[in-house]
Amino acid sequence: MAVIIYPRTMNWSYMKQRPQQLMTQLGALGHQVFFENLAPLDSEFKEIEKNVYLFTDTKAFLSKKLPVLRKEEPVVVWTTWSKLRTRIDTLFKPDVTIYDCCDEFPHWAKYEPKMIERADHVVCMADVIHTRLSLAYPDKPLTLIPNGADPSFFDAPASKRPADLPEGPVAAYIGAWAYWVDHELFAKAAAAFPHVHFVSIGAPYGSSGDYSQLPNVHILGEKPHDELKRYLRHIDVALIPFQYHPITLATNPVKAYEYMAAGVRVLSTALPECIAMEPHVKTATTHDDFISKLGDILTHPDTEESKEARIAYARGNRWLERGKAADRVIAETIRLKGLSGK
Repeated sequence: MAVIIYPRTMNWSYMKQRPQQLMTQLGALGHQVFFENLAPLDSEFKEIEKNVYLFTDTKAFLSKKLPVLRKEEPVVVWTTWSKLRTRIDTLFKPDVTIYDCCDEFPHWAKYEPKMIERADHVVCMADVIHTRLSLAYPDKPLTLIPNGADPSFFDAPASKRPADLPEGPVAAYIGAWAYWVDHELFAKAAAAFPHVHFVSIGAPYGSSGDYSQLPNVHILGEKPHDELKRYLRHIDVALIPFQYHPITLATNPVKAYEYMAAGVRVLSTALPECIAMEPHVKTATTHDDFISKLGDILTHPDTEESKEARIAYARGNRWLERGKAADRVIAETIRLKGLSGK
């Protein structure tokens, strides 16, 4: 086992994403996980999941807690932000550094080479990233760990329709309401199907489209992650209407797994990782193709066979399996560095 530190990047409560999911699984496997939260806490540590502790008083953690932990187990930093390289080395002085390359934000690229040089092992979430990194850094240990399905989205109990979800057929996008969403496509689809409610659920991130002239578009904002399955039970089609962009072309969408785990039909822009999920996720190459396929989905009822196949696909790609893969990376890196007996 190891002491795993996820350094300051986000709040635990922000949109339960890959870092929170992987840290949850690593804690469940017996590691001691310390997640450096952005927002202040009302206590020194808060156990948010089994063996997963939030902290914000970094000075106290470094002076009191970490020296004791260091005597017990190897200290591993698992980071998803390449910009933190210097801070990681200066503050935490880990025995092992794992860099999880899970986004292709162009403004982060300049920090990547030194982060990868420093990392003992690199993890990535998509084949596109894996191919790029394997070519750019052929001597660096590299492991592909895609995103996965949250177990709570399977077999969700029946629930009343949320009060802010309009009655009638619903096509919904759940995720960051960000600049990589194809807002032009979302608006075109809403105009093409005025009898369908087009719903966005997610935190705003950057600029978004103007939907003021489309009464069937409903921007509901961010919801707690645990509430999303209540909405999915009443959604007819789940959408991933992304632009073709370096970020989206290299993404392995968490939302696709959550949509499928809930049994909902999924339509996505033709992103490489979503194409690989066919036929459980339908993909469209152009705006016209997307609208045509959306019309086909809305016109033809789902079948129980297709629904069960989607759920089975998601069940075979759970965060449980991803956590075990991350655990293997950590164990092997510790072994190779001769720290197993620490």
